[in-house]
Amino acid sequence: MNCSPRKKQIREQARSYGLDFFPVIFEMCDYEQMNQIAAYGGFPQRYPHWRFGMEYEKLRKQHHYGLGRIYEMVINNDPCYAYLQESNQLVDQKLVIAHVLRPQRFFQEQSLVSGSTNRKMMDEMANHSTHVRKHIERQRL
Repeated sequence: MNCSPRKKQIREQARSYGLDFFPVIFEMCDYEQMNQIAAYGGFPQRYPHWRFGMEYEKLRKQHHYGLGRIYEMVINNDPCYAYLQESNQLVDQKLVIAHVLRPQRFFQEQSLVSGSTNRKMMDEMANHSTHVRKHIERQRL
């Protein structure tokens, strides 16, 4: 499903209300990809740990049995990453896209005031993952 015209329209509408936010990268995911990212705490890359597999299995079962569904996940980074589930209905996608922009603006304001939010968390998590994997491989040899 191509949401580009809708994303642009929603962004323009949000800006007309005075909202200013970091660029948002929307990624479309199937439910398995969404569950995997959710199991990793919302980050697409993490170090290997059994707990992530356990969390993925829990999310997979919730989806399979109709007990839970993830509509979106947002990483308040610069740029912001928002993961949308492909199987969402069109009206759900519109609501989710609009929903992503407001909290993202809140986190932008919060980081400007406190200065404590790491706006490059995606990069840092990927670096941690690589670092831990190198140590694991070194121990295996």
